[in-house]
Amino acid sequence: MNAELIINICILTASLFGFLYGVKKTFLAKAPLYARMITGALACMMLSRLSYVIREAAGLYFPRGFHVNILGCIGIFLFLLTANMGVMDGIADDGSTRYAKYRITALAAPAVIALLYLPVLFSEQSMAYKISCAAVSAAAAYSSYYNFKHVIFPDVDFGIIKSIRSYNLAAFGLAILHMAEMIAICYEWNILLVISGLLLAADSVAILPLLLRGIRRWTV
Repeated sequence: MNAELIINICILTASLFGFLYGVKKTFLAKAPLYARMITGALACMMLSRLSYVIREAAGLYFPRGFHVNILGCIGIFLFLLTANMGVMDGIADDGSTRYAKYRITALAAPAVIALLYLPVLFSEQSMAYKISCAAVSAAAAYSSYYNFKHVIFPDVDFGIIKSIRSYNLAAFGLAILHMAEMIAICYEWNILLVISGLLLAADSVAILPLLLRGIRRWTV
């Protein structure tokens, strides 16, 4: 059993736990839509890892290019993006010039994602693989902008932003760790693969409890 398969099994198990926890705590408990979207992100992560594990277990060839796993990874960040851009950002940022410095500073997050994509771009992998990774990187960069913005943004009424900063930091971590895993796979760096994979698994378990803990403070 190779390192990549073992790590995918770990992430699959963790994201499955996170997803089931999310179903119980956000759908069955009728939590805010914001929290349900994060459960959707975990579902995408679980399905993307499941597709890889099933192919490997069946002895099927797993192409280094566009496949279901890539769609799942993109889905993770689209859910995270929709939650913050569509639900939370309008509450926090009124578009005035007094918040301009935070909008500009938050651009550091997608810049970091872009820099982390460069090793993939200049690798010897196929063009199909590079384009697939570029699609994931673009979604991660867009999502990370809002996650990082809400980490550094000043609080608004009722402590809405402050209470979920730890969640946004964890969500930003998902983007960074996906990029690290991408680089590790690209260059077959097993140590980086194991580290990034285990941290991704831990993040998958922790992200929803962090968010729900913050949401409970909204009503305090």
